[in-house]
Amino acid sequence: MKKLTVVSASALLMAIMTVSCRKAETPKPTTGTTTGTGTTTGSTNTVPGTTTGNGGTTTNVSPKMGYILKASNTTGSLKTTGTISWTSATANASYIKFEAKRGASEIEYKTVLSSPVNLMASTTTYLGGFTLPSGTYNEIELKIQLAKGSGAAFEMNGSFSGAAGTTPVKVVINESVLIKTETHNATIPDNDSLVAITNFSLSGLTSGITESMLNGGTLTGGTLLISATSNASLYNIVLQNLRNRDHHYEIEHH
Repeated sequence: MKKLTVVSASALLMAIMTVSCRKAETPKPTTGTTTGTGTTTGSTNTVPGTTTGNGGTTTNVSPKMGYILKASNTTGSLKTTGTISWTSATANASYIKFEAKRGASEIEYKTVLSSPVNLMASTTTYLGGFTLPSGTYNEIELKIQLAKGSGAAFEMNGSFSGAAGTTPVKVVINESVLIKTETHNATIPDNDSLVAITNFSLSGLTSGITESMLNGGTLTGGTLLISATSNASLYNIVLQNLRNRDHHYEIEHH
């Protein structure tokens, strides 16, 4: 698998998210040409074609691109002593938007989603996709909106270990969070199958939190619940890290 480009984009953590990467099913080529802003409904384990965005034109050899969200760095050290390990992580992405500039032209695609994504799944889940014009893009931006749906906007479960022993931890975020990652000067050739991957670094979400802060938290049924209404000071740190830390973003050939 040859990487087209790998960047660290400044916006929110994610770069998110280790799972095995299964080859995407190649969609049937789009016939003719289409223009306009594209909107699709997300699906799993496929990379469906869609309409192109503003200023774009697709042909039967245009490249196909799909989305993947996943978690990385599931174990990390706390600010002073102790470690924290995550065993599950789920994100409820309400939509994913792809925006790109190619010379003076701009294109945009939006994939509407309806189900939570297991960021630590053993199989890869593709969250929709599109067909886009080939060429060299001077700027590509990927926006992911996390929002409460049938589940939390973002949730993690794990445990932290320190001098006092091991304690279960649960993080529940129900506020809407917009995650943005971007890259520059990416060349996308004709007749290719690509996947845009955003990795959420789970260890980075607790940056700034110490073992003493966790030990001082209030337990709910023996679990340290971190939410808007429980251990709010810890919740605010995690929320800001989710919104503001760099997320790892890459585009891969499949």
